[in-house]
Amino acid sequence: MRIARRVVAVLLGLSTAAAAQQLTVSLDALSAPGVTLHGVTATLIASEPAGLRIAIESATVYGQEWRNLTARCPRLVLTSATLACSDAVLDAGAAIPIAFTYDRRTKSLDVSLRPGKSERWRVQAQFDGGLRTARIRVENGTLERLKRWLPPGLPRITAGTVSGDIALHAGDAIEGRLAIDGLAFSDEAGMHAGEKIAAIVRFAAKPAHGGWDWNGRAIWRSGEFFWQPVYLKANDQIVELNGEGSEARFSVAHARMTFPGIGLVELSDIEWDRAAGRLASGRAEARNLQLSSIYEQWLKSPLAGTAFADLRVGGAVSGALEMRAGTLQAANLVLDKVSLEHPQRRFALFSVDGRVPWRKDQPTTAEVSMAGGEIVGLPFGETDLSLRLDGERVALDAATVPFIGGTVRISDFVAERNDAGWRWRFGSELGQLSVPLLTQGLGLPSMRGTLSGVIPRVSYENSTLSVGGALSFLLFDGIVTLRRLVLDDPFGPAPRLAGDIEMRNLDLDLLTRTFSFGGMTGRVDITINDLRLVNWQPVQFDARIASSPGEYRRTISQRAVQNISDLGGGGPASGIQLAILGLFDHFGYEKLGLSCVLRNGVCAMGGIGAAEQGRGYVIVKGGGIPALSVIGYNHEVSWSVLVGRLKRVMQENIHPVIK
Repeated sequence: MRIARRVVAVLLGLSTAAAAQQLTVSLDALSAPGVTLHGVTATLIASEPAGLRIAIESATVYGQEWRNLTARCPRLVLTSATLACSDAVLDAGAAIPIAFTYDRRTKSLDVSLRPGKSERWRVQAQFDGGLRTARIRVENGTLERLKRWLPPGLPRITAGTVSGDIALHAGDAIEGRLAIDGLAFSDEAGMHAGEKIAAIVRFAAKPAHGGWDWNGRAIWRSGEFFWQPVYLKANDQIVELNGEGSEARFSVAHARMTFPGIGLVELSDIEWDRAAGRLASGRAEARNLQLSSIYEQWLKSPLAGTAFADLRVGGAVSGALEMRAGTLQAANLVLDKVSLEHPQRRFALFSVDGRVPWRKDQPTTAEVSMAGGEIVGLPFGETDLSLRLDGERVALDAATVPFIGGTVRISDFVAERNDAGWRWRFGSELGQLSVPLLTQGLGLPSMRGTLSGVIPRVSYENSTLSVGGALSFLLFDGIVTLRRLVLDDPFGPAPRLAGDIEMRNLDLDLLTRTFSFGGMTGRVDITINDLRLVNWQPVQFDARIASSPGEYRRTISQRAVQNISDLGGGGPASGIQLAILGLFDHFGYEKLGLSCVLRNGVCAMGGIGAAEQGRGYVIVKGGGIPALSVIGYNHEVSWSVLVGRLKRVMQENIHPVIK
């Protein structure tokens, strides 16, 4: 800057020479700490008033370059002590009003720029054989102007302003206080973004080791922040940190992040890869972070619309993470009475405690215990798990879980990660599960008995849960077999279930008494193929009920006749049939059958065969004395109407009448 002051002195001296109408001074280079100018040409026009034109081929400010800059002052004030202009224009790709004053007596420079209507940048510098101090004051500065100085790889700033002061001292030390308002940023993929961010930032830096030693403190007042997969919302969080920076590297030696209502997170030895624009290495440690606040502040909004929305969450978590060469190398997690519960009781975990140590390059063992939980409203009891961790693989040899009065034994559990995400599999054995508790938990009519069986293989991959082999168990003194069970998106807002169900030789007496359908004796087979449920509601199936083969007592009560007739749509009954129905409580039958093929909300109904004279279909074929057949007349029934009929006929205080 000594050369600059000499140029100013020349201009001031020439201002008194009447003969000089124009003077041009050219400099190859002009430099100050952090600033270098090349190809500087200053032209003084000695007129009334005087004018000044300055052209700069290139200007470099702290590593960022501008080319072909020009400045024009139409009314230059030249005195023995002062060089000033109040209405100059700087052309740096856009015209920017600028005013400046240089005082020779105090060796001070005052420059003001107004790039926008309410935006002002002011630089006040003091010289003494070089730059001694400088103060930059900004009012409503556009943050997009600062993007040149951001590390490469960061998202693009799209909005926001900054106000405050930055001071530069002798020896190149820098300190400042800035208020950021309305900051918005994003990347093309949408994986990193921020909106309406407001913060107060204090910082200081000084040269060291070919770069800078720095420290800072920020209070986040408002706004939202998303950095895949982390979502944060402002709550007066405080960040305090210090580190080093240069063109080659950027590091944080230590940082403390205070999250109100959550806890404290400390970072150390953080290295940012400026070339790749990513975190290269570092450590993070946290103690007793409150999960309820983490869920409410960080997770609830991004989980909206999923099965994990509106959870009830409790407990605390502590832990540490270590990253090297851009990859997570180690993690230690401590769970303290962690709980979570779905509002509709799809799932729940209660009082989970444990330690989970993980290393990328060596196997470890995690010990986890829980007081219990629920699955689709069905409770399970206290459980201890010993998990083997090996890289991106988790294994469990065996565990026995108390479940609705019995046990579920899980064996050979393996979870591992591939390019498509996580997948897992296991086998299980059901031991004496309580059918009354099962039906009560599922909201079904109470049934008796126990449930046992073996599930050879359960697997999960690409958001699909499937059951390998067949699951068989005893129910209503018969055998129920489930095959080809597949559950898509089980944790999403609308799970989709598919499979086939076979029920063989069910006791009709137990079945009809359980569902308050009216008394029937005999045996039936039920087949449901191509079953499709969306959000647990049927949208497709091929279902059929038919008498089982064999010899057994076959009777049907008056009420059951009425209910079956109602399901089939009823129809005109003869006077003889009505008279017989009124005389007897029970009737004999030869066989029965009813089918429903559900597509697009409509059930195509059928029975044993066509009725006489081609009208309707036979649901119950009479046999014995007294005997009575039941005929259905509606070949197509809305599924919602059919469900309404089923609900109605199972209410004991309502008695449908055959029409």
